Amino acid sequence: MWFDLAIDITKITFCASFLVNSFLIYLTLFHVKRVFITYKWMICYFAAIGIIMMGFKLIAKPFIHNYNGSMTYFSYSTSNLSQEFLQFSIAIWTGVYSMIIFFIAVQFVYRYICLFHNEYTVYFDGKKSFYWVLYPFIPGTVYTLGCYLFCLPDNYGDDYVRNEIVNVYGSEITQLPRFIFVAYDTQGSIRMSVLVAVLSLTLISSHYAVILFCGIKMHSSIKRKMQSFSAQQIKLHRQFFYALVAQCLGPTLFLVIPASPIILCPLLAPVLGVEIRLQSGWLLCLMGVYPAFDSIAYMTIVTEYKEIKSDAYYVIKKSMLLMELLQVTALFTTIQYQ
Repeated sequence: MWFDLAIDITKITFCASFLVNSFLIYLTLFHVKRVFITYKWMICYFAAIGIIMMGFKLIAKPFIHNYNGSMTYFSYSTSNLSQEFLQFSIAIWTGVYSMIIFFIAVQFVYRYICLFHNEYTVYFDGKKSFYWVLYPFIPGTVYTLGCYLFCLPDNYGDDYVRNEIVNVYGSEITQLPRFIFVAYDTQGSIRMSVLVAVLSLTLISSHYAVILFCGIKMHSSIKRKMQSFSAQQIKLHRQFFYALVAQCLGPTLFLVIPASPIILCPLLAPVLGVEIRLQSGWLLCLMGVYPAFDSIAYMTIVTEYKEIKSDAYYVIKKSMLLMELLQVTALFTTIQYQ
């Protein structure tokens, strides 16, 4: 029953992400005129990553269970897809999730350079922009490979969580497509899988440090620097800055905060002597809200998108009125000839 609810939530968030992000991509490519071409591609790329993330979530149906010093990352899919494919899918979903965070850092760096070191924007233009688009794939690949290198299921991990998984989910652990992270062995020594948690925390914290640095510098210097810009440039840059702030708050609330207890519990629970039984997979449902939230926030903040949406609403309303008028005219004509 609970997994059915999780599936329904995933379907809703996927549809919302697909519709909203596709609309954002369409507006950016065909209607927006005052956005730099490089930033246009960044917007479209970021929106596409959100759709891909939710697509893999719909296929893989990932769930997480924290039990004492372990984290079981498994698929609850009941499809006829093989265990190997579903296992690969949840690993890919982890990589795509990380790509979103890393690409936000790239966007902050680009906006910072546009504002304060405009001469360096050449490193983001033309063919060079391809390297920045490619960059998030590197840590994303590291995350995916980390699952296979350090978290593949073994006898120790399966035995550690077997009774817990049976009691909570009524499933035999070996029947689930899974990765198992167990921080310590029977002697209390650190296992190699701890490297995954350390690497995850290091990569996320370092990129968030970049986001915070650029954000604070932009906030502290924006008034002084804006004096040399035209009124239109000031307005546009402020809108992009507020949009990026929303893009920082969004992943903080929907991606980083939910992920923190998932990663930290296996490391801290044995050290603190705390017993943990947490169906933390429900936090993944919260993560699914993010792609649509980010695009809606961006289209709400940037004026040009609001103007285009208002024009589109006016055209649709005018078309509906015209159709109603034609229907009334046709009805009147029919009655007249009768």
